[in-house]
Amino acid sequence: MTANVTKLEDNKVRLDVEVPPEAVREGVEAKLRELRKQVRVPGFRPGKAPRRVLETHLGRDYIYMEALQESLPAWYSRAVIDADIRPIDRPEIHFDDPLDEKKGFRFSATVEVRPEAKLGEYKGLEVPKREVEVTEQQVEERLEELRGQFATLAAVEDRPVREGDFVIIDFKGERMAGGELPGAEAEDYMLEVGRGELLEDFEKNLVGMKAGERKQFAVTFPMDYREESLRGQSVLFRVHLKEIKERDLPPLDDEFAKEASEFETLEELRAAIREQLEEAARRQAEGEFRTRVLDAVAERAEVEVPEVMVEDKAEEMVRSFERSVSAQGIKPEDYYRIAGTGREEFKRQVHDDAADTVKKELVLDAVVAAEGIEADEEAIRHEIEHLAEDSGRSPEEVERSLRENGTYALLREELARQKALDFLVENARPVPMPPEEQDEQMPGSGEEPGGGEGRVEARVESAAETDTDDNKEGESR
Repeated sequence: MTANVTKLEDNKVRLDVEVPPEAVREGVEAKLRELRKQVRVPGFRPGKAPRRVLETHLGRDYIYMEALQESLPAWYSRAVIDADIRPIDRPEIHFDDPLDEKKGFRFSATVEVRPEAKLGEYKGLEVPKREVEVTEQQVEERLEELRGQFATLAAVEDRPVREGDFVIIDFKGERMAGGELPGAEAEDYMLEVGRGELLEDFEKNLVGMKAGERKQFAVTFPMDYREESLRGQSVLFRVHLKEIKERDLPPLDDEFAKEASEFETLEELRAAIREQLEEAARRQAEGEFRTRVLDAVAERAEVEVPEVMVEDKAEEMVRSFERSVSAQGIKPEDYYRIAGTGREEFKRQVHDDAADTVKKELVLDAVVAAEGIEADEEAIRHEIEHLAEDSGRSPEEVERSLRENGTYALLREELARQKALDFLVENARPVPMPPEEQDEQMPGSGEEPGGGEGRVEARVESAAETDTDDNKEGESR
């Protein structure tokens, strides 16, 4: 099969495709095998009717049209892969002549492809980078967190509840306007007061209570509460506070260091904590710097982001989120209901992020082209081995599937983008961050390491991981 590409206006191309006779015959024979099993022909057992009998019974034109409808999406997908183009919408397909098992088949497909970004200045940019600084206070805070993990709970009998205490309570809530409130009751419920596990006003009403005391109080649910039916509702709670417990923290000494870590002394533990915080801070600063570099390059580039690409990216982001919550044992529809939103509303919320991601992908593609960057074969093999491990298949099977469904090119493309981002970072010039921005978020403040890293990525799945509907949809594009 051959495919010639002609560039058109409005970021479109035309593919002129020639399908060889043997591919046409293969498509027709495949459809005949299917029809033999489906069509009852008098005098013949199912699947045994000769071709000439089927042609007489159904008509050659009907068989050819069915074969064309079955084969054309696959032929188009193969032409797209062979021509190395990136369609972003459904094609307009035209053909004048029917299938011909002796001459083959010709068709053209006009489709919009990804636009090319026009790069501005992208090398040698001055970009602010956060200085890595870990204070003694941060070290002590992390040490206190570790100390808290080894604390025990001791019963309190000589004072009332205060914030930070653990309490064991029975409670039941009912609407002030009358009526039961399903789910608003529990027995022997343990709660850390002031942590925000329950409603803030509920927890505040526990402060000052004594062990064994009973109390009733009203709480009004906030208007932004996740359960829409409870927003603004006033609820009367009856609470029986059974026990009060407080943390009993171990002393900070060498014995604690031995119990909590592999170190022999408290000073060794402190030094290790400082080293961990500094490493986390370095990763965070580097991630932020990568983000700032990519932002700076994207700001200087000119690119028109097609809405169809934004919609596709937003859908991809929603699906990724739904896979994430499903992995946690939560049905996406349940999450949306609890959050007081819906799938389409959530998709609208990520629209701007999707547009920004698409723009940066296009900018990175332009850097790849400008610098002649290619994905490393070793990196590709590593990713394929990772996909193989996840899907329980051999790397050879996964690679074959990726090549057949066109996602091998996407994998190579994504790895090239990562190299392009590395190139931009290596060629940027770090400058001190303004003091007011340096103090906005201090390293080691509880953020996950590398939380701000500039990383634009597309999910590449093996054919075994992609459902049938997605595959068919991809073939029609």
